[in-house]
Amino acid sequence: MISQESISELKDKAKMSEILALFTDVKRVGSEYEAKCPIHNEKTPSFKVPSNNDVFGKCFGCGFGGDVFDLVIKINNCTFYEAVEYVANYYNYELEKDGTPPIPPQPRLEKIEPKYIKWFEDRGISNNTLLRFNITQSVEWMPNAQKEIPVICFNYYRNEQLVNIKYRGAQRDFKLNKASELIFYNIDSIKDEDTCVIVEGEVDALSMYEAGIYNVVSVPNGTTPKGNQRLSYLDNCYEYFVSKKKIILATDQDKVGKLLKEELIRRLGKNRCFEVEYPDGCKDANDVLKFHGKAALALLVEQARELPIEGIVNHEDIEADILNYYENGYPQGTKIGIEGFDEYLQFMPGQFTTITGIPGHGKSEWVDNMIAHTAVKSGWKWAICSFENTPASLHGTKLAEKIGGKAFDFRRDPSNRIAPSDLKIILSFIGSNFAFINTTNTDITLDGILAKTAELVARKGINGLLIDPWNYIEHKIPNGVPETLYISDCLTRIKLAAMKLGIHIILIAHPAKLNKAAGQKSYDVPTLYSISGSAHFYNKTDNGITVYRDFEKETVNIYVQKVRYSWLGKIGTIQYRFNTFTRQYEFIC
Repeated sequence: MISQESISELKDKAKMSEILALFTDVKRVGSEYEAKCPIHNEKTPSFKVPSNNDVFGKCFGCGFGGDVFDLVIKINNCTFYEAVEYVANYYNYELEKDGTPPIPPQPRLEKIEPKYIKWFEDRGISNNTLLRFNITQSVEWMPNAQKEIPVICFNYYRNEQLVNIKYRGAQRDFKLNKASELIFYNIDSIKDEDTCVIVEGEVDALSMYEAGIYNVVSVPNGTTPKGNQRLSYLDNCYEYFVSKKKIILATDQDKVGKLLKEELIRRLGKNRCFEVEYPDGCKDANDVLKFHGKAALALLVEQARELPIEGIVNHEDIEADILNYYENGYPQGTKIGIEGFDEYLQFMPGQFTTITGIPGHGKSEWVDNMIAHTAVKSGWKWAICSFENTPASLHGTKLAEKIGGKAFDFRRDPSNRIAPSDLKIILSFIGSNFAFINTTNTDITLDGILAKTAELVARKGINGLLIDPWNYIEHKIPNGVPETLYISDCLTRIKLAAMKLGIHIILIAHPAKLNKAAGQKSYDVPTLYSISGSAHFYNKTDNGITVYRDFEKETVNIYVQKVRYSWLGKIGTIQYRFNTFTRQYEFIC
């Protein structure tokens, strides 16, 4: 299984206009790239790619919309991973595999040359600091230069053992040792401290040290302008932050730095995070050191401010958001990655989706399909609180099927079954992307489940929570409180938890009663109003789905019955056929 970090890095590198040009002629017309759609025959170009957002494409003829992987899947009729490999081959990009243990790098011990010492001195960093941080140099093959060049080596230590190296060449040509573990730079410096500072680059960490701030760490690779924020280095170092009372975030002032700060706040907790405010003309700690000196940088950290009070919305924030929506459109959600389904619903952090359906119609199977696809395609991590798919090991076999695209159990045709070699990689992927809440020894009240989820957000950076089903939660309705009022309160708490934790919550709930018209063999399609207990299941959820099997036609119909925000999807029905040999959903229409 290709690692999610590798997929995210490739996605950042890839341009839609370049991949599109492999299949059809592409021309620049004003602020867009235009082409005749390679998916359907046409005479007039209707495939558009914004030049300022060369990531997604849209055909206004056949309706296709998606990223480079979606395009390759559609044209080559291939799997997601085959599409990733196709794009990687074009960019000569080496993909990493999950499931292989990290390998420490070979030490680069060459002393740093005077010209590099001068480069640091020009940035306010002394040779003593370089010695303290064991800065060395080497000659390495670098991705931008596409050849071996002299580089500076930022050596990453943990417990005084070399764990990784970041190489820096000319023109900001960066490379980490891919086979090695990702950790924070200078992580040993915060081991026994109540307070720490997090910056965005190694040079910023050296700058803080020059200013007398020694308890500082730097992220190895941060996030990207496209918002990919899979902070595996925080997962690997989380125990260093558990006891911290104050965490000062001094990330860069650009869009990337702000995205990184938001994710660190989500993971580390708003109550103990502080932020620095850089002076005009400075985007990071090194700029402050260069232009204002050591004392100014130290004062900046000393005066780090608490985050704004929750519950108060500033006019400036509203205005900035509104202008951003006007210029760039509404915020897009995460595509699920299921053929035929993506145009009907995207997942957005801070929302929750309710799913219902007749018992035996495959609600849980469909939800497994959705969360597996988001994990594979977008790197989402899920917490699973399932009372029906127990034990977790059995649930894991179902997820393995959706991740691997084949059946887990024995099949008459062995080609329909996951190969042993693939299973090992899939199991490693499940271990990285799914956390199972043990329903036998955990507080299974709603508050208990949400508390455990908050812990998993902090420790694992999960993006979603699945509760399956609603009626298995331990409900303690206070005396005298009507059931509908209790349900309303619970759904409000689910929504608030999704917003506060920045996750998407899926709630599976059974219908109260099933209707069958006279003379009909099949039950009517239930709606969210059919769920036992309260109409609030429709009113308060952001999105609503019914899973319904038509046994006569042998189809699985997915009814999207509610989408709160039109730019994230639409109401409609999608039909699939469930292949019992591979146990996969095959799109019909």
